[in-house]
Amino acid sequence: GKEPISINQMIEFIETRLGKKAKINYRDFHSADMIETGADISKAKDLLGWKPKTDFEQGIKQTVDWYLANRSLASGC
Repeated sequence: GKEPISINQMIEFIETRLGKKAKINYRDFHSADMIETGADISKAKDLLGWKPKTDFEQGIKQTVDWYLANRSLASGC
């Protein structure tokens, strides 16, 4: 929650990692859409002593790398 990342930034990270441009179909804003959201992990830190080991960019990299190595698993969805 300290460093918010927009959906467009997330798409850019994925595009960069894949080396491909996303086909984005923008829609009108819906009243139920969230403008901003963020996770507060302070309770997990306080109660469990937990802290993230992976930042957002590294997590996207690992996720995309896993997907590329396991495309056959995702193709049946």
